[in-house]
Amino acid sequence: MREFPAWNVPQRAMFVIGLLATICPRSPASEPDARAAARVEFNRDVRPILSDNCYSCHGPDKNRRKAKLRLDERASALEKQAIVPGKPDDSELVARILSDDEDEMMPPRESHKTLTAHQKDLLKAWIAQGAEYQAHWAYVAPAKRKPPHVKRSDWVRNPVDAFILASLESKGIEPSPEAPRRTLIRRLSLDLIGVPPTPDEVRAFEQDADTKAYEHLVDRLLDSPHYGERMAVSWLDLARFSDTVGYHGDQGQRVFPYRDYVIDAFNRNKPFDAFTIEQLAGDLLPKPTTEQLVATGFNRLNMMTREGGAQPGEYLAKYASDRVRTVSLTWLGSTMGCCECHDHKYDPFSQRDFYSLAAFFADVKQWGVYQDYDYTPNPELRGWSNDHPFPPEIEVESAYLLNRRKQLADRIRQACSTAPDDDAFARWLDQAREFLKTSETGWRTVPVSNEPDAKPQPDGGALLADLPKIADEKTKSKAKPKETWTFRVEPGAAWVSRVRVELLPHPANGGKITRNGAENATVALTASIHPAGSKDGKPVRFHLAEADQKQPRYFNGYEVPGVLNGWTTSTDHAKEKQTAVWHLDPPIELKDGDALVVDVNGAQAGCVRVGFSPFGFDPRGNLDGGLDPDVKPALEAKAGDRTPEQTALLKTLYRLGSATDTAFWNDMRGLCRQIAECRDGRAFTMITQPAPPLETRVLPRGDWQDKTGAVVEPAVPHFLPQEASKSSGRQTRLDLARWIVAPENPLTARVFMNRLWKQCFGAGLSGVIEDVGAQGEWPVHPELLDWLAVDFREGGWDVKRMVKTLVTSSAYRQDSRQRPELRDADPANRWIASQSPRRLEAEFVRDNALAVAGLLKLDLIGGPSAFPYQPAGYYSNLQFPDRDYDASAGDLQYRRGLYMHWQRTFLHPMLANFDAPPREECTPTRNVANTPQQALTLLNDPTFVEAARVLAENLLSHGDLKDDDARIERLYERALSRAPKPAERASLAGFLARQRLVFRDHPPEADRLLHVGQSPSAKGLDPSEVAAWTTVCRVVLNLHETITRY
Repeated sequence: MREFPAWNVPQRAMFVIGLLATICPRSPASEPDARAAARVEFNRDVRPILSDNCYSCHGPDKNRRKAKLRLDERASALEKQAIVPGKPDDSELVARILSDDEDEMMPPRESHKTLTAHQKDLLKAWIAQGAEYQAHWAYVAPAKRKPPHVKRSDWVRNPVDAFILASLESKGIEPSPEAPRRTLIRRLSLDLIGVPPTPDEVRAFEQDADTKAYEHLVDRLLDSPHYGERMAVSWLDLARFSDTVGYHGDQGQRVFPYRDYVIDAFNRNKPFDAFTIEQLAGDLLPKPTTEQLVATGFNRLNMMTREGGAQPGEYLAKYASDRVRTVSLTWLGSTMGCCECHDHKYDPFSQRDFYSLAAFFADVKQWGVYQDYDYTPNPELRGWSNDHPFPPEIEVESAYLLNRRKQLADRIRQACSTAPDDDAFARWLDQAREFLKTSETGWRTVPVSNEPDAKPQPDGGALLADLPKIADEKTKSKAKPKETWTFRVEPGAAWVSRVRVELLPHPANGGKITRNGAENATVALTASIHPAGSKDGKPVRFHLAEADQKQPRYFNGYEVPGVLNGWTTSTDHAKEKQTAVWHLDPPIELKDGDALVVDVNGAQAGCVRVGFSPFGFDPRGNLDGGLDPDVKPALEAKAGDRTPEQTALLKTLYRLGSATDTAFWNDMRGLCRQIAECRDGRAFTMITQPAPPLETRVLPRGDWQDKTGAVVEPAVPHFLPQEASKSSGRQTRLDLARWIVAPENPLTARVFMNRLWKQCFGAGLSGVIEDVGAQGEWPVHPELLDWLAVDFREGGWDVKRMVKTLVTSSAYRQDSRQRPELRDADPANRWIASQSPRRLEAEFVRDNALAVAGLLKLDLIGGPSAFPYQPAGYYSNLQFPDRDYDASAGDLQYRRGLYMHWQRTFLHPMLANFDAPPREECTPTRNVANTPQQALTLLNDPTFVEAARVLAENLLSHGDLKDDDARIERLYERALSRAPKPAERASLAGFLARQRLVFRDHPPEADRLLHVGQSPSAKGLDPSEVAAWTTVCRVVLNLHETITRY
């Protein structure tokens, strides 16, 4: 841009007297009020103009500044006579913005920026009024002003209403009437828990005559465990939560306990200041709890790499920059990203501020490249590959895994409670009693049969014989140790359900379980059944295997459950017995004379003991093979004397230890695997660990290789209050966290409440959620935003209290129908003269369809991510490692959208189509687009097709719905919480009739439609009728109204 000259300029006859005459009328009676109404405010009126059009060349960034002129500072503007207070015609600024001379005009033509006539008039009027500057509204401490007086005091339920109504009354506008109760309960349910109300809930609320019915509804929703799930979604966008690391191979990362922490924090109403401190610096608190350590996963959710050839220094710089951007957006509502390379063009943040903030995180233990390459050795990551996790991690107890394991065990017991075949059950009971007479532990040792290679031991084990010594060094390499033990047993008539392998420490091996100095052993197991009189064996399959101690195996960042494909023993327990148990698939019944032959392969193993058991999988999740102590008393009790619990226990043991019912066994196999995947109810998660801080320098132009910049220490932005951040010695992340939530910080409470207002009203009081700086928006109700911020802080950072304040206001309860008289005056409804409809976020679009269909599983909170249906081949370009996508089975398929697997580089198409962010970066607000892909998703995504099919089956199976009209009525009640209009009813009835003809003429098409999804089809219904109603339900689920909150 061209420079303002440093000398005085001649007076120019540019000043428009008529402007001031219009702004300040001369009538004595009205003059004070008119002047007050026409007063031009710098923050509200002038700063946005200067910021958008001038600050890039005449603002905070010293490297881009022209003519040494700053228009963001009054002293500079006056010194250069760009502005002469009270004299717009003497001000060079006015001359330049009014000039038509291309060498003089501002903004210059090449900037592609133009001031409107109204903006020019505002600038002239502001200078004429004295050109008063104001500190930027967001950087001034908020003040809790007394709510204003209003005429319609009956409309005011809390201070929020007073501020809103005072503004509306000043404009001569009436608020909208309260929305119907059906609308209110749907609005509240979607806003507070993210799922629609059921027809019964709607009906009960409509009929509730209690004057506090609305407040009671709000309290019930705030107390719901699903409130935390709803609130977590926007926070996970900020935290950039993902199941994968993003860069290069985009491998998996173990982090779901952090998501559980966020959900639980909102449900328990953890104060927001504690919520902040725990995430940024929980590891630095005195004696941090496990929960506080899990919270620090926030700092680890930046993208990471293990790409070959990646430079650690480059990626450490990327990680540091990400954390600065994340903290500044999340808590300060500020866009500091540009300060990585230069001073901010619009706001007071300097490049030094950026790197001083980065220095707070210089103590985070991390690696630039999470791989052990020769060119960048990482001793702590020795042997690390593309399949390994991303340390540091801790193992924590997961309430979800514990509860799910219990649920699965209960399902197994329930399934096993069905009456077994009396004769087979009685025969099994006799065999079980006989077995326990000689094998009280529930296991019988199998003798070794390949002597002299393996020598039997008194404890039933087999010690592999030493190799003969070889004198010739040259031939040593040819000598291979014996690798296989063979164990054979003929137990008579018996069931075999499990095989156990124990590696025993032995003096011959130095008291270790391994030999030849090996650190650990890798063991594989095969087995076969040899029928009586036959030399050929029939191989035995296994469906599950687990060990009490093992060296973990990984794939794509996650531990491979079990040891079915090989067991590598733990080096940390080399002098202790280690045990693994293999589960037969299915259990096998041996006849007299049949032999069980077990081959154990393991070159490094020293002493091995093998056993078998007729007792199957333990629903308690006890994988080491221990027998329930209640089994023996139950077996010894006579049939008539057994308690119901004993009978249930024996039935469970019988059904899981035999395979007389193939269909039943197939179901049990899946449940047993799911229990095993719950491990012992524990899971690993990434955390922050402190380490000696790395040196932090200002990087000129953000170049990580340029080491000429100044070394900086941790410090908060220079222009914000400093008192709360002062401490002796080097400041830490804990100091930063406490400064963020200190009373002196003017940003944090404002930013959070602005974001919360958007959730409840559709737009923030300041419209640019991610930026409350100069490029943001002057709040439409600044006094209200300040009142909310101070009330939030003074109220103990109580989030639920503030949510309740907003949703119980009359402003929130307004009808959302657009008012014709405001369509032009306030098209975006910034004055809050009504509620604002908004489309549901991606996760809740899915939740809504599943909930309406009755498929949504809400019973368990938290846990690992689920894998909804996804187009085949979508991951074909994911490499390092290559991977497939397997859709979750059973009830996991119908978990909430919050728990969908989040693959950063290949985000699930449904999420992407409905504008969910990949979370590669902190995302304070989501874009909202309307695209054809959204309609196609609702029509064709298997999740939505299945939801429509199940919804149709429910309508046809409902005994009280006798005709099409009643079913259409019920469909609308479930999907929209209202009755259909006559035109809608007629339209759907006609469409249904046409679809009936289509599917009656094309039965294969009906059959294909009814087999979409995993949920079984309802029995006893006409397929063509179900298909016709499915298409009707697809139409209703595709309505804009269905995915919109009003």
